[in-house]
Amino acid sequence: MKLIFCPECGDVRALNYEITLCNCQNSGGQYIDNINAEIWGNAIPLGFRVRDFRQAIANQPLEGMGREFLAFIIPMNCSSVERL
Repeated sequence: MKLIFCPECGDVRALNYEITLCNCQNSGGQYIDNINAEIWGNAIPLGFRVRDFRQAIANQPLEGMGREFLAFIIPMNCSSVERL
C-alpha cells in the first residue's frame, strides 16, 4: 500500500485511484493501476506491506503497546512511483 506524507501540513493520506490531496492541498497523488502511482507537490511516498498490516490488525492486543508492522519511505528512484 502506498501513502503520501506532506511535510508542510504533516498530513498522511493513503493513495487510491482518485486524486488524493493532503489537508493543505500542496501534496497529492493517485494510483494509475494496482501497482504504479503518480505523486506531486512535496509529497513523500510511504509504503507498507498489506500482509503485515493485516496480521497486525488480526493480532491487535487488548491493551498496552499496539502491534507493530513495517512501514518504509519509498526511495526517490522507484519504478512504481512517478513524481510529476
